[in-house]
Amino acid sequence: MLNVRSASHAGSWYSAYGSTLERQLNAFFAKAKSISHSLSGENTHQSIPGARILIGPHAGYLYSGERLAEAFNVWDTSKVKRVFMLGPSHHVYFKSKALVSRFDAYETPLGNIPVDTEVAKALVAGKGFRYMSEEVDEEEHSFEMHAPFIYYATQHLPQGVPKIVPIMISDMDDKLSSTIVEALLPFLEDEGNHFIISSDFCHWGARFGYTQYLAANTPLSGLATLTSSRQVTTPIHKSIEALDKAAMEIASKGDSQQWDEYIITTGNTICGHMPISVVLKLLERFGGPGFEWIGYSQSNSVKSIHETSVSYASGYVKI
Repeated sequence: MLNVRSASHAGSWYSAYGSTLERQLNAFFAKAKSISHSLSGENTHQSIPGARILIGPHAGYLYSGERLAEAFNVWDTSKVKRVFMLGPSHHVYFKSKALVSRFDAYETPLGNIPVDTEVAKALVAGKGFRYMSEEVDEEEHSFEMHAPFIYYATQHLPQGVPKIVPIMISDMDDKLSSTIVEALLPFLEDEGNHFIISSDFCHWGARFGYTQYLAANTPLSGLATLTSSRQVTTPIHKSIEALDKAAMEIASKGDSQQWDEYIITTGNTICGHMPISVVLKLLERFGGPGFEWIGYSQSNSVKSIHETSVSYASGYVKI
C-alpha cells in the first residue's frame, strides 16, 4: 500500500473538491494565457520551449493563484519526467542538511502525484540530504501549493504526471550549498528533469519583523528601518516593490554572489531565497541564463506602518 502525503491544506488554503478546484484553475490559466509578454518582453501566452525551471509563490490561491498559473502556463512539459521541488521550511529550523520527502506520493484533490522514491533514496545515501519526518512534510505548505498545478498541467501528457522530488531547505552554509549543487547538477543536464522553486517575496510588517524602507531614487545603502508613518515620503508598497524588483533584477542576471550579497544587505524576507541561491549556482555551473519574470503582486498595498503584506512573483528559466 502506498504511503501518501495528505493534502493537508486543502479545504482551507484552496478547495478540497476536485471539480471546484479544476474550475478555479481553468480561470487562472485562462487569465494567464491572456498575458502576452513577460516583464522582459517575451511572449508568454503559451508554453515556452525550454522553460523547465519555474518559480512561483505558495500562499492561498486567493493571493497566489494568478502568479502560479502564469508560471505553469509557460512550462515546457514536452519532455518532463521528473520535477525537483525546492522550497523553504516554515515550521522547523535545521542546518547542515536538506530534507527530502519519504512519502510515495502527494495527494491533490485532482489526483495523486508520485514521488521519485529512488532518487530521494539516492540523495539521502549521499552527502547533505536526510529524510524529513512525515509530520514535518504534511505541516509544510510550500510544496503542496504547487502540487495541484503540476497535476493540472501534466495530467494529459502521454508520459503521464511526472514524479516529484520535494527538497526542503531551512538554513545552509557554503559547504551545504555546494553539496546540494553538486548532487543536483547531473540532473539538470537531462532535459527530462525540471525544477520548481516555491517562494514568496517580501514579507513586510511588524509581525514579520521587517519594516525596512527605501525612499524613491535611493540606493540600497539608504535602506532604513521605518518606525513611524510620518517618515514616509514614497508609499510603503512602492518601497517594497522597489526592494523586490531589485532582487528580481539580480536573479535575471543569474549572479548567485550578487543574490547572496543582496539578501545580506537588505535582509529582504524572501522565504525561498536559499532555494533561489541554489538554482542560481546550478545555472552558473551549467552555463545557463538567469530568470525571466512574468508577473508581480502584493497581498496588500501598504500605506501605514501598522499594515502588512506579502509579495508574489512568477517566472521561469529557459534552458
